[in-house]
Amino acid sequence: MSEYDPLIPRAEHSLSDDLERVQRRFAVARRPYLSSPIPWLVWAILLPGAALATPRAVAGFGPVGVLVLWSVTVLVGGVVEGSAIFQRRTTGATPLAAWVLRLQGNQSLIAVVLSAFLVWKGLAGALPGVWLLLVGHSFFLLGGLAFRPMRQVGVIYQIGGVLELWPGPTALWIFAIATAAGNLRLAIALLRERREGRSSGRDANG
Repeated sequence: MSEYDPLIPRAEHSLSDDLERVQRRFAVARRPYLSSPIPWLVWAILLPGAALATPRAVAGFGPVGVLVLWSVTVLVGGVVEGSAIFQRRTTGATPLAAWVLRLQGNQSLIAVVLSAFLVWKGLAGALPGVWLLLVGHSFFLLGGLAFRPMRQVGVIYQIGGVLELWPGPTALWIFAIATAAGNLRLAIALLRERREGRSSGRDANG
């Protein structure tokens, strides 16, 4: 016995059983958020479009133009995503869902603080890479519990973030490719899951 062993041995159980139990709970909690592919298709259009339009916004209107562009992008995407969540929501909030929202809120706060610091230091060009890394980390973390394809999306985002932060000139087209590929991957996975659910339901009724 070492100092890391418990004083009172517990009944042996498989760690995979614990993981499966958590995954089942997440499968229930994720339904309002990860049910429709439409919000992810919209994000796959909005985010790359805003990234590619940013240089024109800077040239035409300066920092104010960039702020307006991204504010409108996030607002439109948030409205679409929020409407899809409320349409699918049939039960009240669960403690697990509330925990995820608090986790996401805390990460958003960290992202805002880091963004303000980078702008203050004159490193605004690093913002796309930082956001890709933070969002990619979140997707990778929750993907193994809520929806496996989210882990793949997390990897796509993180690779894009590393490329954005690589020494040398950065390009917003890397952000555009990463966000388009990641959100399309998630939308396709949700479409496939929905089709499989419908086919299994028809088989059960037939």
